[in-house]
Amino acid sequence: MTIETGHAAHSCGAVQRKGRASRRAPQPAGPAELRKILLFSNVDESTLSRLSADAKIESFHDGDQLFRQGSPVTDLPFVVSGYVKLLRIAPSGRQTLIAIRSGGEMIGEAPTGPDEIHTVSAEAVGATKVLKLPATRFIRLLKESPSLCAAVMRESKDSIGRLMGEVESLKSQNADQRLARFILLLCPPGEDRCRFRLPYDKRLIAARLGVKQETLSRAFAKLRAHGVRTETRNVHVESVSHLADQCDRLGQRARSAFGRRNAEKRHDAA
Repeated sequence: MTIETGHAAHSCGAVQRKGRASRRAPQPAGPAELRKILLFSNVDESTLSRLSADAKIESFHDGDQLFRQGSPVTDLPFVVSGYVKLLRIAPSGRQTLIAIRSGGEMIGEAPTGPDEIHTVSAEAVGATKVLKLPATRFIRLLKESPSLCAAVMRESKDSIGRLMGEVESLKSQNADQRLARFILLLCPPGEDRCRFRLPYDKRLIAARLGVKQETLSRAFAKLRAHGVRTETRNVHVESVSHLADQCDRLGQRARSAFGRRNAEKRHDAA
């Protein structure tokens, strides 16, 4: 899923934010912290202990840059808390949102050899903590540990599956459906009536869902009829089960309206 999000901001302020983040004292991370990362959930204890030898946790503010597209891969980062957005930057300076990573997820791709470069840029969204592993140690253990190698292969397969799901959503679902499914993913499990706060601003939600901001606003307005109310970033869902039942119907209504418009055009042309 990609959508244009504006010109790249390599300003003096961005450089200052990056410098400010790098001056914070990182905290060491042990095997227990690594075990919370999805990639390492089934990695053996010996490998986990060796991986954590130089592992560290760093804190970032909103907008701080973790790494830049085209820069050498020196470490492998994972989100501990908060969110990180991945961006592709065109030669013209236009930014395209590729993905948003959250707690326990890997940022970017796992390096498999030396001299690799980042294919995207990464920026913190809000207050964010990131666990970093030295790339050289990770690459060496990837060749020595069957459990780590299997974990990376599984992560690659899952990543392809997520990408296919996003492509399917963009091609087969309208904005109302995409927003409804996004909200359903945020609802606390086991609760049919719930309240929660959106994880980031609506501009970024629109980019993630592949729609314009005004289209997202219309989609939020339509979901009021299905028990979804919003106040800035606070969301109240009257019935999660009802909203889930309405997802497919939201698409059917859009297709019916599209069919009516086409019929009207054909009638006017005749």
